[in-house]
Amino acid sequence: MCGRATLISPADEIAEAFGVPLIPLGPPRFNVAPGQEVVIVRAGSAAPRELALVRWGLVPWWSKDPKGSAKAIQARAETVTRAPGFRDAWKRHRCVMVVDGFYEWSGERAGRGKHSAASRIPHHIRLAQGGPFAIAGVWDSWHSPEGTRLETAAVLTTAAHGAITQLHDRMPLVLDAEGRDRWLSVSDDEARTVLTDAVAQEARAAELVVMPVSTWVNDVRHDDPGCLAAPEPPRLPAQTTLRF
Repeated sequence: MCGRATLISPADEIAEAFGVPLIPLGPPRFNVAPGQEVVIVRAGSAAPRELALVRWGLVPWWSKDPKGSAKAIQARAETVTRAPGFRDAWKRHRCVMVVDGFYEWSGERAGRGKHSAASRIPHHIRLAQGGPFAIAGVWDSWHSPEGTRLETAAVLTTAAHGAITQLHDRMPLVLDAEGRDRWLSVSDDEARTVLTDAVAQEARAAELVVMPVSTWVNDVRHDDPGCLAAPEPPRLPAQTTLRF
């Protein structure tokens, strides 16, 4: 789940909402996919917190190469503190990924087996009032033998709540302002409370709305408003004329 996202909110609105200095964030994104740049908020060097653009798919600092990052786009909230690929980033580099929506497909809950492309309907999930929000995440900095620096991130997932349970059994760990502060705290104990606060997770899920959208979003090459268009009407079978 949460393998695609949107971030179409203006950069100044994002900076104001998260209380961080403004930086260029590029054009609106209607179909952000793993391996592409995402916007995060993290502890800053010149300010308490800063915006940064990093690649989606965590490469731990100790990796020999970045090839495995395509599989490391998500970390489970239940295991992030001890999972080998994420525990260093959890300890040293917590962040939040900034989005104003993410996508989920119907027919993809665990145990349902394979479904045809026609049965998989994409849905866009956002705050009822719109605007950017935060998903708990971790980031890290990897350096190649040649000295190239690569910053990457992964989002955290938790058990699904609310309407999302109709689509999947997992959902992003969405945070409100208080949850962001606890997650980005230097205190590991404060951050741990975020991972286990089911009441807050249910409350955040209740603030989200789920809307079916066009299958145009299925193709990662499509990154335009068409991704959020209404779903296409079902095609009726062609009429057959019988002659006797």
